[in-house]
Amino acid sequence: MLESEKFAIAAHLHVVLRRVNGRVTDVEWMIRSPEYAREVIRVARTEDHPELLRLAEKLESALVPPVPTPKPERRAAPPAEAPKATGDLGASRFASSDFDPVVPRQRYVGTLR
Repeated sequence: MLESEKFAIAAHLHVVLRRVNGRVTDVEWMIRSPEYAREVIRVARTEDHPELLRLAEKLESALVPPVPTPKPERRAAPPAEAPKATGDLGASRFASSDFDPVVPRQRYVGTLR
């Protein structure tokens, strides 16, 4: 959202808040300070005025971006198991049980003198 759009929402909230309960706010500071904006939004929500509540929601969504939800890590699908040899091994030179499971290689650094 553009800075000018945020400023327009804050200015409109300022006008309605002043008209409803006499509060004077600082529009520029509302845009620059998230703490101040949260407090003005909190005060606006204490009033039972539909326009004020709508503007508070709009300002909050403009100034306080939603908390990003962490995306789950995509893990690679486990490799498909090789078909087991049945009967004649002549078609295949090795059965799948002839191979050892993959063992991570140890680093040689630290083992050499």
